[in-house]
Amino acid sequence: MAREPSSRTGQTLVLLAILCAAGGWNYHRNADIENAEVRPYRGYSDEELQQLIAAYREQVDVQMAQYRKNANHSPVKVQGGGLLDDQIDEFERVQRLSQKRQERAYKVTDNQILVEQLAKEELARERNRPIYKMIYRRLTTF
Repeated sequence: MAREPSSRTGQTLVLLAILCAAGGWNYHRNADIENAEVRPYRGYSDEELQQLIAAYREQVDVQMAQYRKNANHSPVKVQGGGLLDDQIDEFERVQRLSQKRQERAYKVTDNQILVEQLAKEELARERNRPIYKMIYRRLTTF
């Protein structure tokens, strides 16, 4: 009966070693996966990231207000009649105005996408705070 406690101790140590090895492997696997993620704002400090988010949100708000104001108050009006040359000139004018409006909309959309990317970076950083949460997540996520 004296052998049973030492064999159980040995089995427990082997099991513990296997669990530690599996946890270490899983931790490094998850760390590599996280480091492979494309995060273009990873190098910015938290303070710089907050400043960027605030600046771009403000810019989006201003651009959106301008876009809505222009879209609501100045619809593109087509003037009919006239000769063929006049109609072609009118068509080109309307097309230019529409393109300008579309370019403004693209600028707003680009900045909105940028704000979303910055918010994702902020979320990724919050997910790793405090450090024990990151370690636990990397150890236990399969």
